[in-house]
Amino acid sequence: MAKLFAADRWIVLDDVQFARRDYQHRARLAALDDPGRQQWLTLPTHLPHGRPTLISQARLVDPHRSRRTVELLVRQYYGRSDHREAVRDVLDAGRTPLIVWHMLREH
Repeated sequence: MAKLFAADRWIVLDDVQFARRDYQHRARLAALDDPGRQQWLTLPTHLPHGRPTLISQARLVDPHRSRRTVELLVRQYYGRSDHREAVRDVLDAGRTPLIVWHMLREH
């Protein structure tokens, strides 16, 4: 996320092939008080066209469970940080983190 916020421009490529072993459906969360302590956040996805599926065509297997997983892990990792109020405000408002918004939206 630090790279995202530090960037002058952020480009979303949703018309390229979904690469299952890449970071398109997973992220590494690091505890703010101990960056060495990390946990993977992976969202199970369904690729309707198999390997050639585009990112825009990929779907979460269970959108509601994925949203809950993201909220619980974000609360766990960042809920005690100096930014806990901002984290709480975002999650309590029902807004999902920007990085997973594209896949959490329901079609």
